[in-house]
Amino acid sequence: MGQRLARSLSVVGHPFMLLPASVGAVSVLRGGTPRAAAALTFLFLAVSVGVLVGIESARFNDFDVSERQRRPGFYVLVIGATLALAVWLRNEAGALRACAIAGVILGACGLLNRWSKASLHTAFALYAAGLWGTWSVGAGLALVPLAASVAWSRVHLGRHSSSEVCIGAALGLVGGACLMSFGG
Repeated sequence: MGQRLARSLSVVGHPFMLLPASVGAVSVLRGGTPRAAAALTFLFLAVSVGVLVGIESARFNDFDVSERQRRPGFYVLVIGATLALAVWLRNEAGALRACAIAGVILGACGLLNRWSKASLHTAFALYAAGLWGTWSVGAGLALVPLAASVAWSRVHLGRHSSSEVCIGAALGLVGGACLMSFGG
């Protein structure tokens, strides 16, 4: 039962699932145009295709790119895609800030990768909580237990150590707090 629950939480909390869903929902709740949500969804679909091609060519080992040694190419892919998204959304201040902060989180994880495989699941689950917090602090806080469950799942599945999850959590908390303080 524990493995099945951990796998389910890991899928629900996967950055490619949680972020597009959160951006789309918050965009609709704020009454904004769906452009940013569509762009982010496109970004994650494009990165997903890139990861699948990387798996087929044996550059990546799995969809989470779990092996630290294989992550540098993954970081180039996702940081490049985030920069492309920022250029696309340059006229939308909130979306541009969100891209910039996400890019900083990814860049920090990439720099730290030499020593630690920071949990992107945990980082972006907490970042999503900050995104929800730009709409409603209560909504952001309501997402924190999910983020904690995702962190637990990553350790339980053996994808990350506790310290790697803590690094991801710290980056996600800082990113989410920055997003909330700048107004999303």
